[in-house]
This record gives sequence, structure tokens and C-alpha cells, in this order.
Amino acid sequence: MPDDLTERAAAGDAEACMHLAKRFMRGRGGERNYEQAVALFDTAAKAGHADAHYWLGKCYLKGLGCPRDPSGGVSCLETAARAGHAGAALKLGSCFAAGLGAPQSAEMAAYWYRKAAARGETRAYDMLLALSRQPSSPSPTTCSLDS
Repeated sequence: MPDDLTERAAAGDAEACMHLAKRFMRGRGGERNYEQAVALFDTAAKAGHADAHYWLGKCYLKGLGCPRDPSGGVSCLETAARAGHAGAALKLGSCFAAGLGAPQSAEMAAYWYRKAAARGETRAYDMLLALSRQPSSPSPTTCSLDS
């Protein structure tokens, strides 16, 4: 890995941290090192880098380079999504749809899918369509003909 990139990352340069962390995640230029990637994502996230929050969220959800922490992952994704990260909004919608790290909520899933779509994430339209086709549980004010 280039010494300049490593030196800039060590100095706290958020962009350098991101480039280096993604290399560690993908194993480019050496072996994969998820722990080192998480440490670099964390440095960039503390500098306010939205993409770093997104990547940290994914790591926490899967337990890559850190203990698995779905609620921590959702928190990171929400920070990134609120900063305008389309991919984070999409992933956050999926977390709410599945109840992973957050209460299961079709309404919150749809909210985040719509945010992702508005930010250009085309996969969000498919997610919204799939969500609309899921059977919903009857609300407390809905009468059932079967009862």
C-alpha cells in the first residue's frame, strides 16, 4: 500500500482512511483485515464522513472486524442516511423491514426506501414494491370477518 496513503490515514485524513479501509475490506494490496478497516472507518466517521458511517453500520450488522451489534449498525446507518447517503437509507429500510437492529416496521422501512429512491438509489423502488406486496397484520381498529 502506498506510504503516502498510510501516512495521511495515520494523520487522520478521512479520505485516506476511507481508501485504506476499503482496501483492507476487499483485500486489495494484501490480505483482508476487517479489524484494521473498522478502526479506519471509525476514524473517518468521527471526522463526519457519511460513507464511513455506512461502512461501519454494515460491519456492525455482520460482525466484521468488530462484535456483531445490529442496533449499533442501525445507528451508524441512520447517521449516514440523515447525511444524505442513499445506500445507507436503503440498508436502513431493509433493517426496519426485517426487524434487524430496530423494531420491525413497514412504515419506517417505506420511509427509508422512499428517502433512498429520492437520492437516486434505484433498487429502492423494487424494495418498496416488495414491501407493498407483503401481507400486513390487521390494525387494532380493523375488523376481521373471520372472528
